Amino acid sequence: MYACQTLLVLGLLTAFAAGTDADDKDTQKPKRLTAADCEKLVEQLVNPEKPPFEPRGEGYVLRLPRGMAEHEKTFKKIGAAYNTLSENIEVALPVLMKHINDKRYSFVGEQPSSGVYQLKPVGWACSEIVHAHVEAHLLKTFCHSREGHPLAYSFIRHCGGLDKWWGTRKGKLLAELQLEAMEWVMKQERPKLEVTFESEEAWKEALKGVAKMADEIRKTRKPIKVERRFYTYGK
Repeated sequence: MYACQTLLVLGLLTAFAAGTDADDKDTQKPKRLTAADCEKLVEQLVNPEKPPFEPRGEGYVLRLPRGMAEHEKTFKKIGAAYNTLSENIEVALPVLMKHINDKRYSFVGEQPSSGVYQLKPVGWACSEIVHAHVEAHLLKTFCHSREGHPLAYSFIRHCGGLDKWWGTRKGKLLAELQLEAMEWVMKQERPKLEVTFESEEAWKEALKGVAKMADEIRKTRKPIKVERRFYTYGK
């Protein structure tokens, strides 16, 4: 009898331990990516297929050719790699900067303001992720003209582009880079020819939002989270 009771207790303890291990596995955080992981993800931005069209003149086409559905499965895989790099920007940043001039074909993108279609290279994808996260102030300051063209301030462009900007900032944390861009944009006047901020007061309100984000970075020493997701066309 005692032997049976002992076996029963041992069985319950084993089952409890197994359940606890399963719960621990379920609550474990995703593995933090390494620079090597990010390099592999950048390689996954490279499209192995032949581009679906040859751009002419200004480098775009007005209409997509037939058969684009055949390419969308590959675009989804590229999008998954893009999104993972964006979600892990603090680790990915130096790797992305290594590839900003990578001319290998990646995907077809639609220009939101004009509606034209362009072939996007790997370097463009890497650059867009960097711009979106570093220029976090755009969450408050993005604006456009009546024609729909973006007129937002860019600290990176002010510095002469990504290469020059990065040349004196390698090794800095994303929070530092965001804060520097915010402190710069808070000194700027309301953008000319834009329609997003209809008055000086509206612009000042936007800058108050930037100031609040800057204070958060100073207090927490953590970057502002930016949701930058993959976009191709009509999605």
